[in-house]
Amino acid sequence: MRREKNKCQSGFSVIELMVVCLVILIVAGYAVPNVLNFIHMAKLRGSASDYASLLQVGRIRSVQDDTFYKTYVIAGPPQQAYVDLTNNGGTGVAPGDPSIQVSSEVIPIAKGGAPDTANLSGQFLPAGSGVIPQDATATPVIFSPRGLPCTTQLAGAVCTSAGGPTAYWAFFENNINKVFEAVTVSPAGRVQKWQHGTGGWSKL
Repeated sequence: MRREKNKCQSGFSVIELMVVCLVILIVAGYAVPNVLNFIHMAKLRGSASDYASLLQVGRIRSVQDDTFYKTYVIAGPPQQAYVDLTNNGGTGVAPGDPSIQVSSEVIPIAKGGAPDTANLSGQFLPAGSGVIPQDATATPVIFSPRGLPCTTQLAGAVCTSAGGPTAYWAFFENNINKVFEAVTVSPAGRVQKWQHGTGGWSKL
């Protein structure tokens, strides 16, 4: 009579499974915060990029239509920015107005709440120009038919060139990770994006 030997079945022990789960938890503990920070940065960067692109649209349309157009930031909700092609005075987006929607976790910040503004102005304004940038979150960005930023001079008038060189800046903060980005318009009409870091502002 032949004896049949029991075959050993291979598998994982409980201890091995616990070690694997522990390793997964440790890796996830490092990866999840990085993924979340990436998502928050993407929302901030996307909002700033959309706004910069909208300003370019306003500038191009001003030249094409040979007129002055304003670009407004509306606090919301929903938070929006738009080029006022219909001349409604900033009361809201009308059909036909180019517009963007700003992420709900990205907040437009007034100049007084933004960091290192002297550092930023020193980088995008001509040296010794004396130009004081206007806050685009509080006043609309106006482009002339020549594609240059300009300033409202008289009540009821859109803008004239009598005010001299004009510049704008707008600051955005992600209210979760507290990172700042900015969009500037130089007196020559150049639109530029910036990110704030430990060393001040740097171009994007």
